[in-house]
Amino acid sequence: MIDAAFTPDECAAIAALGDALDTGGGELVGEAVTDLDLRRSRVAWIARDDDSAWVFDRLSQLVVRANRTWRFDLAGFEEDLQYTIYDEPGAFYTWHQDGLDGDVATRKLALVVQLTDPGTYEGGDLEMFDVVTDWPADDLAAWRERVRAHGTVTAFPAFEYHRVTPLVAGRRASLVAWVGGPTFR
Repeated sequence: MIDAAFTPDECAAIAALGDALDTGGGELVGEAVTDLDLRRSRVAWIARDDDSAWVFDRLSQLVVRANRTWRFDLAGFEEDLQYTIYDEPGAFYTWHQDGLDGDVATRKLALVVQLTDPGTYEGGDLEMFDVVTDWPADDLAAWRERVRAHGTVTAFPAFEYHRVTPLVAGRRASLVAWVGGPTFR
């Protein structure tokens, strides 16, 4: 986890880029989600251009820092950035992996940028399976507070199970980036 990787003003600028795009139902590997038991959110795709280049550049710096832990063989961003909005009560994303096999086998590292001030929404927590199931309650509460902090980047192997708990109130926006490389052996 990288605390305060983006300032609140930078988070607002990223959200403005995403909000200017058409959002649709969350997609899974390019396919529209029709099973609302899996996910209920809206997404837009931020491509690298003159307006977003600074976001990609910052994320690239953060990838180098985060990958010191895993030392994955990385090639770079192979996809646009996913701007995700949870803005209705009950919006969520169930336990899932972002990569490992199939069409997403080359995704190795995932980064989630917390774009929303945590005081403006309730629920909608990003959770990692191993943290939720293995950590003591006090450590888990502290971890959740860090993940929710405005501008925090949570980096993890794309094959780790994670979820977003149901939103209770407010609006949560995040930015998701995947860094690819040769498939795992």
